Amino acid sequence: MDISLPLIADVALDRSGRDAYSYRVNDDLAPQLRVGDCVTVPFGPRRERGFVVALERRAPPPGITLKEVLGRQDGVRLPAHLLDLIRWAAAYYRCDLGTLIAAAVPTAVRQGTKARRERFIARLPHCEQKLTARQREILAVLPLEPLALAAACSRAGCHVSTLERLAAAGAALIRETTTVREVRLTAAVERFPPTAEQQAAITAVAACLPDQHAVFLLYGVTGSGKTLVYMELAEQVIASGRQVLLLLPEIGLTPQLAARFRQRFARVVIWHSAFSQGERALQWHQVATGAVDLVIGTRSALFAPLPRPGLIVVDEEHDQSFKQDSEPRYQGRDLAVVYARQLGIPVILGSATPSLETYHNARQGRYQVLTLLKRPAGGRLPQARVIDMRTECRRQGRQALISQALLDGLKTCQAAGQQSIVLLNRRGWSPVVSCLACGVQLHCEHCDISLTYHRQDERLRCHYCGYERTMPQHCPTCGETGLSTRGIGTEQLADTLAAAVPGLRVIRVDADTVANRQAHAALLRSFAEGSADCMVGTQMVAKGLDFPRVTLVGIVGADQGLGVPDFRAGERTFQLIAQVAGRAGRGQDPGTVIVQAFDPQALAVRYALDQRLKSFYTHELAIRQRYGYPPHGGLLRLVWRGPEAAIVAAVAEEDGAALRGVLDDAILLGPGPAGMPFLQGQHRWHALIKTASRGLAQRFLDRLLKTEPKRKRRGVTLIIDVDPYAIQ
Repeated sequence: MDISLPLIADVALDRSGRDAYSYRVNDDLAPQLRVGDCVTVPFGPRRERGFVVALERRAPPPGITLKEVLGRQDGVRLPAHLLDLIRWAAAYYRCDLGTLIAAAVPTAVRQGTKARRERFIARLPHCEQKLTARQREILAVLPLEPLALAAACSRAGCHVSTLERLAAAGAALIRETTTVREVRLTAAVERFPPTAEQQAAITAVAACLPDQHAVFLLYGVTGSGKTLVYMELAEQVIASGRQVLLLLPEIGLTPQLAARFRQRFARVVIWHSAFSQGERALQWHQVATGAVDLVIGTRSALFAPLPRPGLIVVDEEHDQSFKQDSEPRYQGRDLAVVYARQLGIPVILGSATPSLETYHNARQGRYQVLTLLKRPAGGRLPQARVIDMRTECRRQGRQALISQALLDGLKTCQAAGQQSIVLLNRRGWSPVVSCLACGVQLHCEHCDISLTYHRQDERLRCHYCGYERTMPQHCPTCGETGLSTRGIGTEQLADTLAAAVPGLRVIRVDADTVANRQAHAALLRSFAEGSADCMVGTQMVAKGLDFPRVTLVGIVGADQGLGVPDFRAGERTFQLIAQVAGRAGRGQDPGTVIVQAFDPQALAVRYALDQRLKSFYTHELAIRQRYGYPPHGGLLRLVWRGPEAAIVAAVAEEDGAALRGVLDDAILLGPGPAGMPFLQGQHRWHALIKTASRGLAQRFLDRLLKTEPKRKRRGVTLIIDVDPYAIQ
């Protein structure tokens, strides 16, 4: 190394079109700067923060004077192994390195945001000073454990100054600290020995600890005790001085699982987007300094800066929520497998309904299969009953929304003091609002989507872009009164069930009721404590939840997802039905599932209820192989979007002609208008490229980007989606 050459840092910034920008490092900063550090650099007239991705002494480009790195942010450094993962993901998913790092590191960390400091009070066991009667009364309601000062004032019915005087008298202690505000559920303190099936799974994975890579598919029927397997293995990993990463598809699944893990592990962090910026920064630093043994979170938790990861678990690995639908468009499950391989550690993919990709990899011998076919608590898998809604409509003499069998089941369940869950994967009151006079449907101004009516606040909302307006009294097209609502959502379903079953206490769990911070955990805690008899919800209630008193599950519109023009429609329907059915009968009492469908003979419906996973997967894989869809091939999606429909179409057709010149062994479907041609104010065209493998898909992109790099042309943006899930 020639020390006479300047030290140059390549810095990844959240800027599209380029992976990194080069800056000179001055002699004062050089001794302390490392690859992975967060630095401040000049960019045009502004200062921006980015991460050092390369650092070396070299000659600057001829004729160019490099600007200097302005400073380094203390305590913010990406571990080398995490930076390796980010590099791989940026290359595979064709995303700029700086964009992916910006997604991996919370904004609050990059900006140096501090968590809010909060004051807590705790009653001291002894006080020598004489207190007034009122002070003794207040002191009696204060706990020995720290309680937020605001909560203490509410509990005692006093002003904060009164509590401060108690602290001054030596009767209580007030401290100020940074904290993460989180609604926590409680779990029964139980520790059962593993069953023979569970122990076999634990032994197989433990044989790879601490530093042998293997991928395990933990296939366990719902309620089979996959969580116990995770906990037993986590204990071994943590005892060896390493950390565990547990990924879940949705925020709503974290409270119950976190409660169980906190029974056994003290240093646990929950990682998802519902926390404030300051709280996320606090958690990031706790993880980075090794003060945490276990991270439980959604797909972004994959980038938690654990110093020495020893095990990765992806629970409900089949869930489509692991695929990010905006840039960077990574697949969290697949990236977890890559990460574990890079680290040389085991990874567990857990599911009662594995994705076809995972099932295929297991069948090909790439993944080792561990099975849990029994429910340890003795509960049996629920009995299923399918209701043909065509017959039900004829019997009721009208368009039936809820079958009599489901209503009877709810009444029986309520009378027995048990609980129920009813799934409808559509929120709001009604998904369609139309005029009885002219027939026009009310659509979003920014999307080619019907507005959904929400009766609670008399609003019409678009569930894609967030546009909303008040419910009009007259048709905006013809001016007539008599707007009609059609279809049913969870809001209407909850009201209808409460009215049809006297005394039925119903709570609703969907994106509307859990919009507020930590609301999902609060609703789950309420249901667990018996404050409601029935939980109505969207797919949020379909997976991962464990309520022993739930003996009835109802599924409304079980086959509605089969009408979507998507090669994964059958797989998603099968998984949704099988997962929500598994919420019933997890305790000592047997469970029942009532499924409403207009096509009760659909394979996805029948196979899910008959628990014929192998038969359904064999059928689906044969179709995928015949038509060259994943896992029997690689898939890419290109999307052109822009504000002018004609220009979007013209650019897409021009690019389509150019694509045919680099196809080689790939197949091009399109370009043509997307399934949702106008979305969020943008006109959209798309194309699918099918190849024989993922590797060939990557080589196709190499050829494509040499001639047609990602760019914005004539106001049209080209999006590349590798391994797409949504093709609408």
